[in-house]
Amino acid sequence: MFLTGFFVNKFYLCVMKRQLGILLVLIVSQLIIGQTIVSVELQKNSSLTIHGSTNLLRFKLIQSGDKLQRKAQNATLTAVQNKINLSQNKFPVALKNFDSDNIVALKGFLNLLKSDEYPDIFIQLNSFQLQPELPGKKQAITASANINFTITGVTKTYNIPIIATNAGNQYHIDGNLNIDIRDFGLDPPVTMMGLIKASEWINVDFHLIFKITVV
Repeated sequence: MFLTGFFVNKFYLCVMKRQLGILLVLIVSQLIIGQTIVSVELQKNSSLTIHGSTNLLRFKLIQSGDKLQRKAQNATLTAVQNKINLSQNKFPVALKNFDSDNIVALKGFLNLLKSDEYPDIFIQLNSFQLQPELPGKKQAITASANINFTITGVTKTYNIPIIATNAGNQYHIDGNLNIDIRDFGLDPPVTMMGLIKASEWINVDFHLIFKITVV
């Protein structure tokens, strides 16, 4: 039984390697049988950037990895064909830790998100659906990630494309998400007697590096 399972797993991995690349093989090799518990630790080279705009200018808010919560969390991963489900990986992002060259825009953003009442936004990765490998990028995979995003206590679920690569046990995940703040019951601010109007759309740019090890 052990040898049969071993050869079946080796054949499956060879097929998946041709289709999805090295990163997927590493993940699937741990998940091919049932569930796996892993330790997930965000690395300091990560970053989270929010892009916004008004009718007069664009602004950018950045939170670097050294300010993001980096405490290791245990998560349960389950593989079903080319879909990987995750549990227990909700990460808080402290609003006060964002920086910007535009202090007025930063202050307005914190007021909009009611940072005194809701000091954190939360990001949770529920699952990702793996896609065929990118042409010319055999060590990268694309996936459709299912993510919960919580602002002012309101949670919305989004499906966004991501690109992932790995170096050893460090996994780089890049993606971006367009959000309409009205979905969270928020209204874009209007200041200077209506002269400055903020857009209801913001773009969240993820550059996340995780150290993932099997527990």
